[in-house]
Amino acid sequence: MFDLDACISFITNKAAKKMADEFNDRLMKLGITRVQWIALYYLGKYDGINQKELGDLMDIKESTVARLIDRMEKENYILRTKDKNDRRITIISLTDKGKHYREELLPEGQKMADTFTMDISEEEIQIFLKVIEKILLNIGQKL
Repeated sequence: MFDLDACISFITNKAAKKMADEFNDRLMKLGITRVQWIALYYLGKYDGINQKELGDLMDIKESTVARLIDRMEKENYILRTKDKNDRRITIISLTDKGKHYREELLPEGQKMADTFTMDISEEEIQIFLKVIEKILLNIGQKL
C-alpha cells in the first residue's frame, strides 16, 4: 500500500519547502525576500538577460517575474531597457545599488548551504546529487 511518508517526492518537497522557508526567514531579517535574492543572484551572474530568461532560470511564471521586477525597479535594484534589436524584449540589468546589495547578500547563500549540509560528507552529497539527477531524468521521461 502507498505510504506518503516514505514517498521520495513528498519527502524532497517537504525538505525543499523547509529550506526555502528558513532561507526566506533569514533574508527577511536583512530586508529582502528569498525570491528577490535569487533574482539578484541571476541578474549578477547573467548580466543583461531578458525577463523571460530570468523567469526560466528561476522557474517562475512570466506574470510572477513581472511583479518581482516591478518591485525591484521601485527599490532601484534593477533597470529595464528595451532590446535594441527587438523592442518587444525587456532587458534587465542591476543598478549600482543592486550590484552592491547583491555583493553584500551573496554570502547568505553560502551560509545557508553550509548550514543545510552540516555533518554530511562530500561523498553523501555527491550521491544525493546523482539521485536527484536521476529523479529529474525520470520526470523528463514522464514515467
